[in-house]
Amino acid sequence: MGNRSSSPSNTSQEEEPGSGVYLTKDLQVQINNDFESHILNTEWNKYRSLFLQRHQERATSESLRQAEMQQKIEELGRQAKLVNDKLDETIDAIKSKMVDLQVEVDYDVKRLSDKFEGDVPPSEGKCLDTRAELARCYNTLSDSKECQVFAQKLEKCVTELLAASQ
Repeated sequence: MGNRSSSPSNTSQEEEPGSGVYLTKDLQVQINNDFESHILNTEWNKYRSLFLQRHQERATSESLRQAEMQQKIEELGRQAKLVNDKLDETIDAIKSKMVDLQVEVDYDVKRLSDKFEGDVPPSEGKCLDTRAELARCYNTLSDSKECQVFAQKLEKCVTELLAASQ
């Protein structure tokens, strides 16, 4: 059997273990970096999408809130206008009443001034007490039925004066 030894040869031990394609260290680093870069890009794109979605939701809700506030402001403006119009009407009515009262008071002052400054005919002063009592009754009592006595007394006095003057 010659030169062969019974021990296995060293040539099989010098080969690298396993079989297949072997990558250089630089190529392995580049593949790892590309893979990590792809993962980072994917995660970044997810984050950006979520961020943009949340931003749009906030913008939408903010615009809805602004629209609601604008609606409330307009409604309050309409209500304020109605209240102001009603107040203006009330003020105008009160001013009108005050002008009427002023005219009435001016007339009464002039009439009383003329009455007290001039000579009073004897017939004019006779029913004044009765008329004053009737006015006092109407001003102080809420039920006008209680003032009927004074009204009848005044009517009788005026009838007598008219009958006497003719």
